[in-house]
Amino acid sequence: MSGAYEEAAAELRDSGLYVYPAAERELADAGAPFDTGARADVRRMLSGAETPIFLVVVAQDFGQEVTLQGVANAVDEQGTYVAYRSDGQATASSTVLDRDAAREAAITASEQAFNVSEFVDDLVPRLESLADEGAGDSADSTGGGWVPLTILLAAGGGGFLLYRRNKRSKERAQLKQVRGALEEDITAYGEQLSALDLDVQTTSAVPVEARDEYGRALDLYERAKVFSDRAEKPTDLKPVTHALEEGRWLLGCVDARLKHEPLPERRLPCFFDPSHGPSAEDIEWAPPGGTVRTVPACAADALRVKNGGDPNIRTVPVGDDERRPYWDAGPAYSGWAGGYFGGFLPGMLMGTMLGSAMADPVYVDGGMADAGAGGDGGGDFGGGFDGGGFGGGFDGGF
Repeated sequence: MSGAYEEAAAELRDSGLYVYPAAERELADAGAPFDTGARADVRRMLSGAETPIFLVVVAQDFGQEVTLQGVANAVDEQGTYVAYRSDGQATASSTVLDRDAAREAAITASEQAFNVSEFVDDLVPRLESLADEGAGDSADSTGGGWVPLTILLAAGGGGFLLYRRNKRSKERAQLKQVRGALEEDITAYGEQLSALDLDVQTTSAVPVEARDEYGRALDLYERAKVFSDRAEKPTDLKPVTHALEEGRWLLGCVDARLKHEPLPERRLPCFFDPSHGPSAEDIEWAPPGGTVRTVPACAADALRVKNGGDPNIRTVPVGDDERRPYWDAGPAYSGWAGGYFGGFLPGMLMGTMLGSAMADPVYVDGGMADAGAGGDGGGDFGGGFDGGGFGGGFDGGF
């Protein structure tokens, strides 16, 4: 067994996912980046699947044919082994499902998806459906030798199409619900930019660092608007609010430099209202009727809670005429909130409506991993999944 297989197998046994570094670069070049936050989401989907799934994301230079047999043998666990290539093609082999059905599910999911996250989001329910149906015994599924990636089989399935249609309809309704809160966020951030711009433009002794930070904050504003326009489902809003979170921290740095004050620490935003900007400290707090938990708070809200008062809580639109705290507004807001807080959010939301809709374990999502791109301290939030490399490749085949 080659060292390359052993390295992949170690990651697959640990998280269900291995990404070849060249594939990551090719995906980014193709406009479908698979960054740390997206990987964390995929790992969570894979670990939560009702049937074991192992996914390897490979580059295009693995030749005309690749096999999953070596990886399956190296992992030495029962499950469905999936290869997703950076050009969007995919295949699968399985020891627990019918091999042909699993491969067709992977091919069909790849044809429906724009990126790895969408692929896994589509694939998991397909494989779970096969498992529920008892799709057959495939004890010899990894012994079939080469599985071509270049031969794509068109697979239909009325049940899958109905499932996907219903899912898309639900996602559109949820996205419409969250749009109001998102527009409020983007507008408020734009006002912060405008207010600081007066100082940056009229002050002759503005530090160059402040000008650079303001420029990056302005770029993030434009990025947030682009991601917002492209969003097709609630989870697509994570990069929008993540950009706003990073931008607020940068604006805090600009403001501090202009006032000759210490730069704000790179921390999670205020739990009670992310628009308050980076938190100042962690405090103990319990929602009405709920249990105590530790949450990050801005200085003003921390003082209110310590003095026995109520924090300034962000409410968001629910339905036509109602507003609620975002954590009690339902699963539609999971992407919106996840972009602000990454994998730290489930632990803070235990016992709330939104918390029950998210993954149970507290994970370091990495949604904040690139929060400091170009700035200081951003890496403190990222779990990181670099994965390592395959060296010279898979010795002629996968």
